[in-house]
Amino acid sequence: MANDSVKTVAENATSGRVYGGVKAEERRAARRQQFLEAGLEIFGTEGFRAATVRKLCRQAKLTDRYFYESFDNLQTLLTEVYELHMGQIRQRIYDSVMDAPPGMSVRQLVERMLDAYFTALEDPRVARVCMVELEGISPEVEQLYHGYIMSFSDLILELARYVYPQWQLDDEEALMLGMSLVGAMRQAATHWLRSDYAIAKGTVVRAAVRLVMGLIENIAAEQTSPHRDA
Repeated sequence: MANDSVKTVAENATSGRVYGGVKAEERRAARRQQFLEAGLEIFGTEGFRAATVRKLCRQAKLTDRYFYESFDNLQTLLTEVYELHMGQIRQRIYDSVMDAPPGMSVRQLVERMLDAYFTALEDPRVARVCMVELEGISPEVEQLYHGYIMSFSDLILELARYVYPQWQLDDEEALMLGMSLVGAMRQAATHWLRSDYAIAKGTVVRAAVRLVMGLIENIAAEQTSPHRDA
């Protein structure tokens, strides 16, 4: 009889039994979200190297048992917080172009893209996690970080070809161009963060637009020049 009771408890624990109207998997998902929010707060204010599981549990108002329910270690949580917010930034940039009203000029579309990017980074916690905290942690994290740089380079080139289909660059030159633009935008965002946002966002966006438009206009001039193949 006692064995039957133990078996019933075990089955209830793994069967998604409802407690207080909430299923077990929903409670786990809610706890996971609490740790993701706590990770953004701790990593984005104190930094990864100052973080501990105890601090994160205190911030999330949960015990370490629940931390290890969802994450292997602090690095796992950091990378998941990073991927969550980098994905959101990427989507905002993409949507800024895809949802633009018809008839906008190339400059207006570029401005929408860059405004979306810098607006996402106005939260200093997001900026710190996405621009600063992943460097030098481990080879695995470095690989993830550089993978996202490549991903953003691909996104920039995809959107550039969408807003300016006349571009005709070979793949290698396009790759280096995309990487250079990502590097410039990342450096601008990092400086903006480290200056405690001393420069107005409008000024940051205008400077970035000048850089991108200068590049576009240079390529356009080369491709329409009668001496292009000389």
